[in-house]
Amino acid sequence: MKKLILIFSIIFISTCQNIKQVKIEEKAARFQTPLEMIEWIKAPTKDYVMTVAHRGDWRNAPENSIKAVSNCVDLGVEIVEIDVRMTKDSALIVMHDLTLERTSTGKGKIADWPLDSLLTLKLKNGAGMKTGHKIPTLKEMMIFVKDKPILLNLDKAWNYLPQTYEILKETGTVQQSIFKGNEPLPKMREKWGSYMDSILYMPMVWPETYSIYNRDSIITPIEYTKGFFENFHPLAFEVIFDKEDSPVLEAVNYLNRKGTAVWINTLWPELCAGHHDEVAIENPDAHWGLLISKGANILQTDRPQLLIKYLKGKKLHQ
Repeated sequence: MKKLILIFSIIFISTCQNIKQVKIEEKAARFQTPLEMIEWIKAPTKDYVMTVAHRGDWRNAPENSIKAVSNCVDLGVEIVEIDVRMTKDSALIVMHDLTLERTSTGKGKIADWPLDSLLTLKLKNGAGMKTGHKIPTLKEMMIFVKDKPILLNLDKAWNYLPQTYEILKETGTVQQSIFKGNEPLPKMREKWGSYMDSILYMPMVWPETYSIYNRDSIITPIEYTKGFFENFHPLAFEVIFDKEDSPVLEAVNYLNRKGTAVWINTLWPELCAGHHDEVAIENPDAHWGLLISKGANILQTDRPQLLIKYLKGKKLHQ
């Protein structure tokens, strides 16, 4: 009898350990650190697609709030896009608009408010209702994300690159922060010098030629893209195309051949030839799936929960 009890005890303990191990494996994300995410972006694999949450999880928390970013960490989102603005007294905060009315209880331009006054305001939710959340400073946001498995795309931060970089150095988050811009590499080097070799930089490729930056010559999307590999290697490329036959897709093919990550936005129709989130909800294969087949390694969305669910179903977010 004692032997029988001992056998059952061993079986029970072994079963519990196996169940515990399965639960641990189920919880384990592919990326445990920001560095692992960066390494994957530098050499993306075909068995995975990263997700970017536009302004955070703004359907369930105020956009650009710390809570909106925190939700994304819990969801398993790899990158969150946030927006950087400067106050009257040259402090950097996280907010999209130039003005306060839409997303906070304040009124007027951010540039007309000192930081201490802005911090008395409350953020609004997606329905325009007041919440208990306050406007985060960029420093607060970076302290919050430090060492968590999340990267931030700092939109509009190129307007304040030196000030932003100092905050990233102070908080130890330079390697968790992605900058992006529109101009060719020579212009970026002329403007920002050694910063270009210190930051994680992602050029944006548009269908228009870049004659607005170089009046004497026309630069096509593929020429613009190739120009960034002259003694430089961008982290990834954000591509924008409004038509199925856009010349930008030539650049996408080039980037795929080079093994460089391609970021496509699914926020609005004109950013992705009509394959945006709201139609993807009804037929994800025809839209999110199509963009992945065209070469997207990273998708920026306003529907992070639904996109991750779709990608998991396709075994592209395991």
